[in-house]
Amino acid sequence: MKSFLVSLTIPLLSLIAKSAPQIVTGITEPFSIVFDQQGTVYGVEYENGNRIFRLKNDQLSFIAGSKTPGGKKLGDVAAGDGGDARKARFNGMHDLALHPDGRLFIADTFNERIRVLDLKTNTIATLGDQHLKFQSPYTVDLHPDGKHLLVADLEKRQVLEINLKTLTVKPRAGNGKKGKPIEDSPATKSPLLAPRAAIYGKDGSIFLASREGHAIRQVTPEGTLKTIVNLAGKKGSAGDDGPAIEARLNGPKHLTLDSQGNLVISDDNNHILRLYKHKSKTLHLLYGTPGKKGNAATELNRPHGARYAPDGSLWIADSFNHRLVKVLQP
Repeated sequence: MKSFLVSLTIPLLSLIAKSAPQIVTGITEPFSIVFDQQGTVYGVEYENGNRIFRLKNDQLSFIAGSKTPGGKKLGDVAAGDGGDARKARFNGMHDLALHPDGRLFIADTFNERIRVLDLKTNTIATLGDQHLKFQSPYTVDLHPDGKHLLVADLEKRQVLEINLKTLTVKPRAGNGKKGKPIEDSPATKSPLLAPRAAIYGKDGSIFLASREGHAIRQVTPEGTLKTIVNLAGKKGSAGDDGPAIEARLNGPKHLTLDSQGNLVISDDNNHILRLYKHKSKTLHLLYGTPGKKGNAATELNRPHGARYAPDGSLWIADSFNHRLVKVLQP
């Protein structure tokens, strides 16, 4: 990488114990992370950071944005398109996705747009040059074909799919109305409760996390909407090691897949990560202590984005502990 990508470098990645999780500090409210094929970490900070960071060879660099005021009340304050990404202004970023061609797609949530950071030139742009209209894009997920981007727009109450060549938008879930989803109905005909995150599954399904509904739902390859975790929609933390349909969640905020295609759920307000196993349809505690926030190595404080690195380790954006947690595989 050329040196202009680095504006601040900090040595870090201290090991707490030989087999304990690794902790990365020096970040403000990290909300999500992704990896390139070499294991380099890219991530976004929330409204009190408003920067994009890179972790490479144990060195932390801030490659875009700066610590400018942020928050939903400010609205769209985006700046810097067409120029050096270090001078760009972001507001409350929530997620990002890395394209094989070196473009980072960023859910610049409170700026109500998807930003695109070209890692080859370190320039910033807005996807669709503001012709694509969002209200609150919270998560982005790249289709394995590299041609489509999935966006969870919470305030539009829809999951949208963008064709990255034509920049056309296709609803994949939600009719734009707020309400309890209709089980076994066409996904685009049903109301939704706060679709906070959405990802592609390995089988052609789409999975979405309902923040206010405290549930995980599936859009089957045929387009049918089904609840797979917490059909009752009641807030709580019960149900580990049992049927996922009967389990409880508390404001899930992010989803990712493990190597088997199972769902890793950032159960934010329970301060834990949960694992949904497709084959058994059961839910399991993956990391953290249910209902207890803390800053010990095995505790979390409102985790958001979590993803697996190429080496199989699980990385967690431990947002309000202002750190990343790398969980080593046994």
